[in-house]
Amino acid sequence: ASSSAALGASSPAAAQGRYGSGAKRQTAVRQLEYYFSPANFGRDAFLQQQMDGDGYVPLSLLNGFNRMRRLEMPVSEVATAVVSLSSALEVDEARERVRAAAR
Repeated sequence: ASSSAALGASSPAAAQGRYGSGAKRQTAVRQLEYYFSPANFGRDAFLQQQMDGDGYVPLSLLNGFNRMRRLEMPVSEVATAVVSLSSALEVDEARERVRAAAR
């Protein structure tokens, strides 16, 4: 056995992050990117109504959508995933709202 394995994370869950695998985080980001994509957002009246004057939508609202809810990730973890994995989305300073990034 390698000694480096003993020095690593204490459990597979710790190695993957508190709320699951990197794949779960990527799935969340891909889903949010879809919600804000021109193909979806342009025809999603509900999402447009939820947008504030700065173009943000509350992450808590989006996290309640069925596909996001199934991931069982808290808003704080979703915000962290967006910040680290998406160039198409922006999160506000409080990490409570998300919008399409300026292009």
